Amino acid sequence: MITVRARFYPTIGKEAEVRDFLAEWVKSAQAQGEKAGLAARIFSSEGSALIVPRRFDDVAAADARRRENQADRDWQGRVAKVNTMLRAPILQSIEETVVQPVPSDTEIGAVQRAFVYPAGDKVGAVRSILEQFVRDAHATGRGGLMLSQQVFSETGPLLVLTATDTDVAALDQRRRERAATIQDMVQAIAPLVRAPIAVRLLQVVVPLPR
Repeated sequence: MITVRARFYPTIGKEAEVRDFLAEWVKSAQAQGEKAGLAARIFSSEGSALIVPRRFDDVAAADARRRENQADRDWQGRVAKVNTMLRAPILQSIEETVVQPVPSDTEIGAVQRAFVYPAGDKVGAVRSILEQFVRDAHATGRGGLMLSQQVFSETGPLLVLTATDTDVAALDQRRRERAATIQDMVQAIAPLVRAPIAVRLLQVVVPLPR
């Protein structure tokens, strides 16, 4: 599975307007069969940001949709309008799923994403440690954890651990319960990465379709 993530950075004072605009846009896309969602970055030291993830079977399907959007006047009109309310260009990335979360009917209200930057010659070693970390979590009942890897990156290899739960309090409870296991994983990959792990917290605005 491929996830294309678009990041939107609202101009100060336009946060609510951009959020409402994107929420309507995402719901419209869902009505047309797209697997899209919307989340807002919270407790951020980088300013407000809204993220739209869109899921596809593979890169070819994502690119086919991209070309359709380029020819869609309504889509291009929406892009032009939202750009007038942003403080920075829209950024996009593509992630390939390495380990999927365990299917669940639990409503997702909060997302934590940890960005891991392997050294150029240590990608396989870091990926192996993180895969085992996620599978072990699944085996102990923590099914809302997944691992993905960014593809077509100009900044070097990037692996992403994503944890989901009903709300921020539940995420934090999980973090405290698994603190020792998380610390062991961090220590294991510390000699193999080129930069510190970056962690971001998101609140779900429009859930991705299951």
